Amino acid sequence: MKEEAQNILAIFHKLGLDAKLYLVKDPFKIDLLFDDVVDAINNATVLKTKLPHIEFVLPSREIAKGDAGWIGHFEDRDNKRFFLSDVYDFLTLFIK
Repeated sequence: MKEEAQNILAIFHKLGLDAKLYLVKDPFKIDLLFDDVVDAINNATVLKTKLPHIEFVLPSREIAKGDAGWIGHFEDRDNKRFFLSDVYDFLTLFIK
């Protein structure tokens, strides 16, 4: 479980990012990070049962299904930033 959390945090670190996503000017980095984190949440096994369902699991699952409402919601990069920042903070606290 902690390994899955660390793997998701590694996605942030690979791109040189952390919870301070509001400072990132490159929209490509935000989009890439978002897609990778959503995929990682969807592919998680044990960790997925420990993640907040409404905040992280549901949106990730619905985006993968192609739900127009969730996709539209996350077209706004600020919404992506908030989601990613919350995921980062949760996982950082989770592995401690």
